[in-house]
Amino acid sequence: MEIELVWPKGGAVPVPLIDGLRLHTHLSGFLATRFYYPIGIKENMSPVTGGSLRQIAYDLKAFLEALFYNDIEYTEADFKDHIEKIVEAQIGDSNATTYNTRITRIRDFYDYLSKEGIPVKASFPARIVKKHFGNQDDNYLSHTHHKWSTTYESDEAHKTIILKEDYKDQVISIEKYGELYRALKKIDPVYAVMAQVMMQTLLRIADVCEMPVHTNKYNSYIKVWPEFQLSGAELQKYSTLTKRSKLITVDIFPLTIQALYEDYIKPYYRGRKILFDSDYMKRKNATLEFGNIRNLGRRTCPDDILWLTATGTPVKPYMVEDAFRATGLGIHPHMLRHSGATHMLWNFCRIHNIEPDVRLAATIMDLLKEQLGHSDLETTRMYVRTINKLQTRKTMPFIIPGNKSIIDERLAGKISQDTNELMARFFESRIENVKTDELVAKRS
Repeated sequence: MEIELVWPKGGAVPVPLIDGLRLHTHLSGFLATRFYYPIGIKENMSPVTGGSLRQIAYDLKAFLEALFYNDIEYTEADFKDHIEKIVEAQIGDSNATTYNTRITRIRDFYDYLSKEGIPVKASFPARIVKKHFGNQDDNYLSHTHHKWSTTYESDEAHKTIILKEDYKDQVISIEKYGELYRALKKIDPVYAVMAQVMMQTLLRIADVCEMPVHTNKYNSYIKVWPEFQLSGAELQKYSTLTKRSKLITVDIFPLTIQALYEDYIKPYYRGRKILFDSDYMKRKNATLEFGNIRNLGRRTCPDDILWLTATGTPVKPYMVEDAFRATGLGIHPHMLRHSGATHMLWNFCRIHNIEPDVRLAATIMDLLKEQLGHSDLETTRMYVRTINKLQTRKTMPFIIPGNKSIIDERLAGKISQDTNELMARFFESRIENVKTDELVAKRS
């Protein structure tokens, strides 16, 4: 059995077809109820966006197909013997959050079946109501809040999540970024320039794909580099509808605007736009839509399209992800968001002679919150901790127990000096390194 998900034009709820012929009535009913009437499944169930429903549909498709291939009817499936084992096999080494999300979606499907009076054998572990007492560090009226807590539902089917406190494994050095830039440029310069825009604006990949040349729904006019120079402005404001349909406005600075024009628009854009108009838009399958769904329509590349490949094809998020994978560097696009924010914070602290410290998070929060689209102080703390953890990693090789005289020599001051040099090498290699190959070519 193969379940095909078909989206009606402009619709958010897919039609699941079995072997392309018959409607999967239970899955179809669940998806429609989950999107339009979630409290019909569970009293306190929150609504989902079209993009989230898409992921739910694909997760359930994979789960139901796996049951079928193992000769198990989904109404006969048992939690311990079937459901849990299939989910663990499907997600592999993914983290607990991924596992818990998948289990929750499957549980919701079975809850729907039970509400519809369909007999099922799956007996999920209990959900228990608990209280969480929050961190009062930032609550300056905490002395008046003796019983400050929130009630939440704990699912015994879930695995324990280790809360992420930093992004140290999601941050790359400037040298590594330069290596990525050169590798992407060999694939297609459009991907290299998009990487630079992501690194310097902190925008998500889908938000960058929606950038226009000049105008779109949220921007009346965006200046390209020659116009920007003449205007005498210090920065360009760019507005976009981002994750969870939140409208944000970020700053785009001269370095990015110049690179976008000189490295992509001026040498490549005109020829690619001709191919887009003459070849791509005449294809039967031509579309500006991509991936995620918001409300009743998918996200789209703008009519005033900016990012095009050498064949005139619009660049969509999955194409950028494929290009990153093709570099073989183990870097994915979202790492540039965390890397850019961490480098920005490090440079800010160095310029203002501030030692990165979580106690100062409120002081430097405004630097990141608008650009990242976040408003939670804990998010800023995570970037500060990222720098602290990177410093710890650089220090560790110097403090491993060994010959006493060597340790004493290092403790006399060399550790601090060497660690500072290593941190400087990670953060402060200049952007010129990104284009070393171009400089060498020009000099020769």
